[in-house]
Amino acid sequence: MCDRCVADSFAQLRGVAACRGEVWAMAVAQRWSRTEPWPTTERATAIAQRKIADLTRDPRLAELLARELTRWAQRWWDARRDRHRTGGDRLATW
Repeated sequence: MCDRCVADSFAQLRGVAACRGEVWAMAVAQRWSRTEPWPTTERATAIAQRKIADLTRDPRLAELLARELTRWAQRWWDARRDRHRTGGDRLATW
């Protein structure tokens, strides 16, 4: 894909990646302590790449989408973690 096509495709698909990132963080929160920071391991990177693999075959776009997915997962995680620390998350189900 040309640079313009990558940028256009990213603009169209970034919301999908963001949504998948938040859903991923919600699933992890059910199994892992929210007092820990969002994982930044090679395993987490590989999971993020698998979660967007159906969206593109272009490696540059895949990298952008995986980073966007991870950014939104971490964003959701940090917000939830902050609420958990302050006690404001007792009744939240998301």
